[in-house]
Amino acid sequence: MFKKILATSLLLASFSSSYAATTEIECSTDPVFAEYSCNQCFDWWIKEEWAYIGLLTDVWTNSSENDKIMYKEQQEMPEMVNLNTSKVEWSQTPDAKDFWEFTPEFEALFSEEQDWYVLPAGQSITWLKSKLSYAFKLDRSETASWENIGLLVYPILSHTLLDNGELGMSNAPHNECVLFKSAAAGETPKVTPPKTLPQTGPAEFFLLLILAMILGFGIVRFKNS
Repeated sequence: MFKKILATSLLLASFSSSYAATTEIECSTDPVFAEYSCNQCFDWWIKEEWAYIGLLTDVWTNSSENDKIMYKEQQEMPEMVNLNTSKVEWSQTPDAKDFWEFTPEFEALFSEEQDWYVLPAGQSITWLKSKLSYAFKLDRSETASWENIGLLVYPILSHTLLDNGELGMSNAPHNECVLFKSAAAGETPKVTPPKTLPQTGPAEFFLLLILAMILGFGIVRFKNS
């Protein structure tokens, strides 16, 4: 139990750069966005080797005048695409199993009558998040600074509920893409506050960081007593 608490506190503490978060950019700024059919694009600046990227969330937004519906069975979970396989290695910590989970906010949208999830027009919710202490880890990065090393792709497949009660079916997901670049050891990027999601939730992040510090303090006291 002690080892589990120690590992969790160390992992949470290593998330201190997670809320460098994302800045929305034009998808035309980098060809990689077109290559992966990105509809909405974000820049998460540079990451050093051994960096952890966790406490991730994604938002489902309905900016139309009609309700949107979603089926869980049609969703593909977000994944980190390695953009330089010869010089870069990514992993998922602890592992890829059950990395993502649906939020209670999303589960509350379920319609028993229609057997789907309904997002009313003009609303948005956080519908997906990575589990606590789960993260992507940059195991190896041997590229030059500011080279593309990873693309986190969040696909969302939803359908429009038309005025006549029928569904406007679509097989093309809305891909939200977050670009990561390499950093030289000790290099710190300038942080720009995020304009929109996906991002780590600031309140949740700072709460967890404080928790990690408390756990760490408790462990130090235990060892010195």
